[in-house]
Amino acid sequence: MWFFMNTCYGLSFLTFILLLTGLAQSFLRFPVLKAGHLTFMLLASIIYLFTETLIIFFFVGTGVSIKEYTQAHKLDPAYHKRSLAIKFRVYPPLLLNILLMIIVFVLVGAVDTCRVPAIIYQALFVVALLHFIKVKMIQHWCFRDNTRIILDMAGVK
Repeated sequence: MWFFMNTCYGLSFLTFILLLTGLAQSFLRFPVLKAGHLTFMLLASIIYLFTETLIIFFFVGTGVSIKEYTQAHKLDPAYHKRSLAIKFRVYPPLLLNILLMIIVFVLVGAVDTCRVPAIIYQALFVVALLHFIKVKMIQHWCFRDNTRIILDMAGVK
């Protein structure tokens, strides 16, 4: 669990750096490793979607483990209910951010072909990036609460 959670934190940081670089690249038009903005955003989108999918699976996996553990050891079902509450808190903003970022990733192609003005793309990118930061704070609190459930089940204070 700890390796998985720390991997999520590391990939989230990498994703943030890639998105920030992509945003700067959209304004200043500089290459990164000889990649233009469109190519670089393709890489950023792959890593972003991998990271967010990994985070979703983390909460799904730990939720299933908590449910199975409480049932097998005849523990209070409140642990599982707390786990569900975490999912209800983290999933809506996470899925909204995935939607916003997918729109940004699609619009980068529209801007490249001059179908959409760059300012619209850049404005939405800024909004999506700010929302991404908010989602990361929510995810941090949910990681913390999820860890607390595991520790409470184990009897660690």
